[in-house]
Amino acid sequence: MTAINAVTGRRGLKRPLMTMHRALIGVVAIWMSGTFAGPVCQAAGLDRPAGAIIGIVSAVNGVAQMGATVSLYNHFDRLVKTASTNEKGAFGFDGLLPDRYSLRVNLSAFMPAFRQGVEVQAGNRTFLAIQLAGALSSIELVYNGQANSGLMNDDWKWVLRSSMSTRPALRLLPGWNTGTTTETKSIFSSNRAMLKLSAGDGAAGGDITSQPDLGTAFAFATSLLGTNHLQFSGNVGYASHAGLPSAGFRTRYKRTEQEFGGIISAPEVQLTMRQVFSQGRAGLAIVGSGREVPVFRSLSTSFIDRVTFFDGVELLYGAAMESVTFLERLNYVSPYARLSVAAGKDTSIRVAYSSGLPPEEIYTAAAGRSTDANPDRDLHQDLSALNLFPRVSSRAGRIKVQRSTNLEAGIDRKIGKGQLSLVAWHEAVSNGALSAVGDTSVLPGSDVLPDMFNRSSIVNIGHYARQGYMAGYAYRVSDTISVTGGYGNNGTLLTDSIELTSPTGDALRGAMRHGRRHWAYARASAVLPVTKTRVAASYQFADYSALMPMHRTLTGNFSPEMGLNFQMRQPLPSFGMWNGRVEAIAELRNLLHQGYIPVTTSDGRSLLLMQAPKTVRGGLNFIF
Repeated sequence: MTAINAVTGRRGLKRPLMTMHRALIGVVAIWMSGTFAGPVCQAAGLDRPAGAIIGIVSAVNGVAQMGATVSLYNHFDRLVKTASTNEKGAFGFDGLLPDRYSLRVNLSAFMPAFRQGVEVQAGNRTFLAIQLAGALSSIELVYNGQANSGLMNDDWKWVLRSSMSTRPALRLLPGWNTGTTTETKSIFSSNRAMLKLSAGDGAAGGDITSQPDLGTAFAFATSLLGTNHLQFSGNVGYASHAGLPSAGFRTRYKRTEQEFGGIISAPEVQLTMRQVFSQGRAGLAIVGSGREVPVFRSLSTSFIDRVTFFDGVELLYGAAMESVTFLERLNYVSPYARLSVAAGKDTSIRVAYSSGLPPEEIYTAAAGRSTDANPDRDLHQDLSALNLFPRVSSRAGRIKVQRSTNLEAGIDRKIGKGQLSLVAWHEAVSNGALSAVGDTSVLPGSDVLPDMFNRSSIVNIGHYARQGYMAGYAYRVSDTISVTGGYGNNGTLLTDSIELTSPTGDALRGAMRHGRRHWAYARASAVLPVTKTRVAASYQFADYSALMPMHRTLTGNFSPEMGLNFQMRQPLPSFGMWNGRVEAIAELRNLLHQGYIPVTTSDGRSLLLMQAPKTVRGGLNFIF
């Protein structure tokens, strides 16, 4: 040991002294870091080297998604930075202190993607592959390594240079709206409203909808904080001929994005209330001596949701819990579901099931109207749903509600400028209700219920089951003209000329036979070039001596309407400083009184069963 020290001399003592000196400096530095704040250390250049996060956002089919919002949170769940993807789906965050971060990616029409525990190391760049889908979006950690990796090309350096917490990368592209960021959302946004005034001839109604003579309807939609979508609508009407006021209100709520770290999707919830004060002729016809005038009430709570299992396969499902009160209280559940499968670029297959009365949403989506460019489609949809009163009839003095169970399968295929639709269905109806006019003494009072919305009455035609199929082709001639043609074969109730041997409801139901009938359908619509008037006309060629109640398809591209029909929507100039729109509307349905089936007795009394009563209505739409 002495020899070795003699050889090294002073050099052997220099290294221990240097080590002690550096240790002393470290102690002082630690003491200073505890005394002075972090910014002083950063200013002195003593902070740790920064890292970065980069990534690519794409759909499940590999297509890059431009305009996706990427939010970066620290381990305290506080927002650190926000960026938007460029035309290549790329984004980046640089200057990040080593830590564990969380990312959230949002893009319209996709489910949000979320990942926690993304580690950023000093001097490293973390690469993420983000795949957005209708459901089960994912974020995958692909690479976490040194900054001089081959992944860091010039494109990525440009993305990182443009990724500031207050400036999305897309702001450098032409046409980018620099005034919109995720940090400047107002409490209420996307506000839309509609006010509708309408009047009819008192014969409005049918086997699906019921409307009073005079009506005032409104609908309002808004978004709370950009994620909570609320829609409220109402309809107040008055049947002048019967003295029956009515009212209905509906609320829809859907949350498309939950709080950070929570559930990222939720079904749409709906609450619908309807009420008719059945005083006047309806109340007097029903109420016996000493009984209270009945009030017709219905309450429906429902939900509807969509699940995408993988690309091209979507399940729409839901259920409604309904309560109908009219002399009696009837409660039932109505489930529904529709599975859609994309079989290629231009072909889709749908299978649907419903029990009771499905919501208006599943009808409009099946009929192809959900893809219309009309931004007010959902407002019209809510107002239409308010008229879907349960069909109530009387059988042997007991109140019954019409129920139907449908099972359908359909195929849609785009051919040229048109779309071909093929549908096959099976329907089972219990306590079918039809409108009737004439001498109601043909049947006993226990089997006839006065209609609360028009001058007709309601007759219970019992239970029946039928099958059918139809094919239709919708062709767009130009941007303003389209035509539709269709053919089908349905199960019907054959009546010939009904002559009752006994005036009872059972005799009427027993006189009906099951059969089949062919039909053809044509429809044309156009937008006039100067006035911008939207007009449509349709006609169904069928054997109207047979009872063929309307079947609303759940999977097809169109639902034929009975008889001759016209619809018109005329835009009107706005007035004053109001920036909204005004439309004049007119609807004329079954103008030729087709589908009226006579029921007679041996003493000459007669009653007409109506599958679809003639309807003439008009009104004004004020759209805000």
